Amino acid sequence: MGKKRKKQQKTKTNKYDNLSKPEAEFDFHNRGILTQSHMRELVDEFMDECRDRGLSKVLIITGKGLHSRKGMPVIKPFVKKYLQGKSFVARVYEGRFDRGGSGTLEVILNF
Repeated sequence: MGKKRKKQQKTKTNKYDNLSKPEAEFDFHNRGILTQSHMRELVDEFMDECRDRGLSKVLIITGKGLHSRKGMPVIKPFVKKYLQGKSFVARVYEGRFDRGGSGTLEVILNF
């Protein structure tokens, strides 16, 4: 008798998943204690790079704020508010769970 072949299980994929993936990311981790002006500077540099590259969706990893004083996030709310005031930002929202969830921001750009 012949050998039995194991059935390969197909993994389900969302055919639209690649369309929604961020094209670049910026991570605030391991940058030490940041002032608001330093956060603005870092975000502006990243946004300039995104504009130069013609990107439309990016991910900013802010962290959840677990190591902040009083355990409250500082970077995420500041960066979100800062970006919402920019004319080239169409939308800023919490990242998907599989991209970091509450420790991230996804940004839709319209340069």
